[in-house]
Amino acid sequence: MIKVPLNASTFGDEEINSAIDVLKSGFVTMGERCFKFEEQFAEYLGVKNAVFVNSGSSANLIAFFALANHALPTSNGRRQITPGLEVIVPAVTWSTTIWPIVQAGGVPVLVDSDPETLQMDLNAVENAITEKTVGICPVHVLGNAVEMSKLQSIANKHNLWIMEDTCEALGTKSHGKFAGTIGDMGTYSFFFSHHITTIEGGMVVTNDDEIAELLRCLRAHGWTRHLKNRAAVEAKHPEIDPRFMFVNTGFNVRPTEINAAFGEHQLKKLAGFNETRREIASAWHESLASLISSGDVAPMKPTNGTECTWFGYPILCKDNETRNGLQSHLESKGIETRPVICGNLARQPAFKHIPHRIAGSLNGADQIMDRGLFWGSPPLMPKAEVEHVTNTVMEFFNQ
Repeated sequence: MIKVPLNASTFGDEEINSAIDVLKSGFVTMGERCFKFEEQFAEYLGVKNAVFVNSGSSANLIAFFALANHALPTSNGRRQITPGLEVIVPAVTWSTTIWPIVQAGGVPVLVDSDPETLQMDLNAVENAITEKTVGICPVHVLGNAVEMSKLQSIANKHNLWIMEDTCEALGTKSHGKFAGTIGDMGTYSFFFSHHITTIEGGMVVTNDDEIAELLRCLRAHGWTRHLKNRAAVEAKHPEIDPRFMFVNTGFNVRPTEINAAFGEHQLKKLAGFNETRREIASAWHESLASLISSGDVAPMKPTNGTECTWFGYPILCKDNETRNGLQSHLESKGIETRPVICGNLARQPAFKHIPHRIAGSLNGADQIMDRGLFWGSPPLMPKAEVEHVTNTVMEFFNQ
């Protein structure tokens, strides 16, 4: 039987040899390689600042804690997250988009997601805004993107922060701009299964230098050691040894030099990886066209102006029974599948214990949860695996 894993390794000798070089050097914790990778990543996306961390979840963590921090620049009139204030998020997302909002004292407000595009419903976003709203967190689901030009208009109208969770959409573009670079901050994940891998890793990007400094401080203990303006900050407290000077709260979510060694090579391959992901998706669009036209399955529809990067191939089946049957059939034939991330998060058991608000109907999120699934489209996927998926899907509907 042909096995089709959800993901497959995309790293080779270049990454491995660079990691070995790091180990041989004796300097393995966050240092010059990490800072070089930050610069390369920022240059690739066309942003001023990139802050490397140990996971995409940690990227979300420090981004939301920055929005709740006393040092957050608020000269623009926007408010920081304080207990009871709200951040609007889609119901269809990953758990660690939500948990940092709660951990930082905020209240997540769940809005519906479009079952065709899988992205947050922007009409629902507008209707969810109240005097308690301080920010919006668009989540670019499975390589598609929220239509950011419309969301920016909404945020500007109400003077709200935008924190883009781009962990599943590195390289996706919305109206010609990279997703994650359009709001106040954007986060990315470099987990093994994502668009590039540093084994574990993540990044926060921003064009705001003050926010970037705050993120660097939060990343490592709240100390001054890796701040760009370190000398100016430390000069204010000459009585304290600058090697251990703490000016804020913080975590320890630093990456390692090994992660950066992988990242430097992976970033060079990103454009090629994403082009192959698009080719694989196009092949399935074509080979499954009869099922799509009959309404048996509906692949994710790119939002207006979006160049997708297809983090997997998500579909919605015509009903729950069909989804369950297809999922079982695919798995029986060696094809790994997953739900469309967490489905409607409001239905997850944890939400019985999480302060939150639901704004409007979550019918679209329910459809995604009950009728959706996806299988993998890793960029080094052999042609035989692509064809095996097609044949197995067609076999199910022809039986």
